Amino acid sequence: MSDESVITIEIRGQEKAALDAAHRISALFLSSGPCRLRRTPGESEVQLLVHADVSRDPGEGGYLDHNEAEGADAFLR
Repeated sequence: MSDESVITIEIRGQEKAALDAAHRISALFLSSGPCRLRRTPGESEVQLLVHADVSRDPGEGGYLDHNEAEGADAFLR
């Protein structure tokens, strides 16, 4: 994995929906899982970041298969 293949995805929304989105991303790609959950005082939305390795394209098995998906969210931690 090279740093050039790692992207950062910023997710904003209600906490449950944001965490669900982060977990879905983690099910597809090797990623950090949800990290850096932030709340802004007075706002109902949260912000969180997911760092994902997108170096593999779909033709090369870019998406994780069911054997790889288990534990993938800890890949970049």
